[in-house]
Amino acid sequence: MENNALNSTQPPLPVWWLIWSGIITAFFVVLGIFESGGVQIDAPAALALIAIVPFAGSAAVRFILIPRAPAGKKFVFFVLGLALAEFGGFHALLLASPWKTPLTASAIVLMILHIPAFIRRTQS
Repeated sequence: MENNALNSTQPPLPVWWLIWSGIITAFFVVLGIFESGGVQIDAPAALALIAIVPFAGSAAVRFILIPRAPAGKKFVFFVLGLALAEFGGFHALLLASPWKTPLTASAIVLMILHIPAFIRRTQS
């Protein structure tokens, strides 16, 4: 007999908010360190365009996968989408010198779009 209890349940809503706020807070802390001049990395401008890939993945997860996913899988997709947005933001901070500001703003917008406000509609 297979135990599907873990596959069909989601963490409580405060866990979603805690993970979201922790990830976005960590990003702002790292952003503050990089913007204060603590770290300077020179990289070719073409590397900035690589950040578009995780941004597109994060948007696809938020607007395609999460709404269509079964209730037990939404949390996994939520964490995946946040991780992709944060990875793109770190990429922008590290390697995207001429495109740092717009790519960092894109990362912040994508992380804000992952606010777990949609969870109340899916939990019963």
